[in-house]
Amino acid sequence: MSKIIKEKDFYTTNELVVILGISKQSVLKRIHNGSIKAMKMGRDFIIFKKDIDLNKLKVIIKH
Repeated sequence: MSKIIKEKDFYTTNELVVILGISKQSVLKRIHNGSIKAMKMGRDFIIFKKDIDLNKLKVIIKH
């Protein structure tokens, strides 16, 4: 049986860790200081794809 993965409209903090190549603590710090807009979901956060520009964020992080 093949598993179908539905396209999501958001990233989890763990997904951003992998995408951005930074620690979870760094992602959470950016969420708390407002540079990454996120919504609390249970014990974690989700980041809506429409609210984040990954390319711009990657450039900022590398500097």
